[in-house]
Amino acid sequence: MEWTLPPALEEGDRVAVVAPSSGAAARFPQVRDLGLRRLRERFCLAPVLFPTATKADDSLRDNPAARARDIERAFADPDIGAVVATVGGDDQVRVLRHLDTALLREHPTRFFGMSDNTNLALALFREGVVSFYGGQLMNEIATPELSGYTERYLRRALFADALGP
Repeated sequence: MEWTLPPALEEGDRVAVVAPSSGAAARFPQVRDLGLRRLRERFCLAPVLFPTATKADDSLRDNPAARARDIERAFADPDIGAVVATVGGDDQVRVLRHLDTALLREHPTRFFGMSDNTNLALALFREGVVSFYGGQLMNEIATPELSGYTERYLRRALFADALGP
């Protein structure tokens, strides 16, 4: 299989913030907003909240197709340099059957997430698109203190053309 490393970002690039798994971001807007502020101030990126990042748990859980559409729109938008998941959850596997993975392959975009978002990372893997485990908004970028380690390696994953030694 030939692998595609999506293009690196540059300062000022737009980053889609989506909730492909859980609606916790809507229940904890102060945490979500801290993550958005850090993307702007520490990483000089322009976060764009997609609809799923503003909806509560029940409306997301009941509509896996809407979560798939948000992911697809984020990947297909030529002005989006990366897609960042808000938080994990426990039912993203239901989203996959609604997802056009060929579209994700055609529009390789750096994806950051962990926990339940491993399902989306595996879908990208099957399409030959490199994704990044970590860099999730609420439980990594929006922690009370952004660790130097996290900031250094997330910066590298966002902006570097290669991640090897």
